[in-house]
Amino acid sequence: MTEHSLWRFSRALHRAINERQFAEIEPLIDEDVDWTIHGPVELFPYFGSRRGKAAVLEVIRQIADRVRVHRFDREQIMLGREAASSLLRYSLTVLDTNKPVRVRLAHFAQFREGRLSSMRILIDSYELAEQTVYPPHMRMVAVSA
Repeated sequence: MTEHSLWRFSRALHRAINERQFAEIEPLIDEDVDWTIHGPVELFPYFGSRRGKAAVLEVIRQIADRVRVHRFDREQIMLGREAASSLLRYSLTVLDTNKPVRVRLAHFAQFREGRLSSMRILIDSYELAEQTVYPPHMRMVAVSA
């Protein structure tokens, strides 16, 4: 049995983000890749839609410039022949503030001949914005009755 494309892509993505090693991920991305991170583009400029390998590599570089991945846990995963989806929980550090952040996301990936052809990422952007953008005194606090 051969290794699923998601595992190769995932390892290369984390190496690109944490070690700024982009050579391994580049051949795993289709030239005409369709990539979207759903979330507030006005707060996180690397969110939004991109098309093409160069644009996606630039997004990955922008993410690598801003965060370091410490841990990720796959809560759920589904693998198809050339597709994969996961529900993940990430522990990150924002590099310019050294601030720890935890965020939950779901991704839906499609592969063609072992290369990523489509990626949709849904981020709990409320949780992310609350931890990275708003100062502690402006955060919403749940109060039980």
